[in-house]
Amino acid sequence: MNKNNVVQMVDTLEMVGFLKTNGTQCRFVSLVCKTPVVKIKVNNPFGKVFKVASKIGIINANFNTSVRKRIAEKLGVVLSDVQYTNGKTWFEHVLTPEGKPLPLVQHKDERKRNGKYYIQYFPHKSTHRYVNANGEPLTDAQVEPYLYKESERSEFKPCVIALDLANVCQLKASGVVIEMPDFAEAEAVLA
Repeated sequence: MNKNNVVQMVDTLEMVGFLKTNGTQCRFVSLVCKTPVVKIKVNNPFGKVFKVASKIGIINANFNTSVRKRIAEKLGVVLSDVQYTNGKTWFEHVLTPEGKPLPLVQHKDERKRNGKYYIQYFPHKSTHRYVNANGEPLTDAQVEPYLYKESERSEFKPCVIALDLANVCQLKASGVVIEMPDFAEAEAVLA
């Protein structure tokens, strides 16, 4: 990647601005993030645990169309014969001035927003490492016995993740690389 395309940012609102101007076209993105592991048992011996991950995903994909395609394939019918209504979610999309949804979401309840924005994406590929609060590496084998089991998802529904932008260390989209101040630390964990 050309170093001229690397943009240093210090505030998630700058990333919000980029995602608002990046448009609504379906495209791949690359993310490096450091997220606190919340589905971990309180009695774990590590204290606070973080997952540092490198992810590739798709933004601006249509969830409803994806579900309908999966159902049509499974049933052997044409897409136009499948009807599906999206269920309720905790978030709502930020919209363009034309009313089109962006890959940015916020909590539906304004009292719970606290200025947080999330990037919504369909995961494609991911690698990760766990670290404790001091940044010391932990193996999957050490951490997994303390993780709560993930809930099962219908085979028709694709996995969709809403990642808090405050946890994003690097975002690559549309030929631009956005790096936050903590990117070097996350990159070192993944090396």
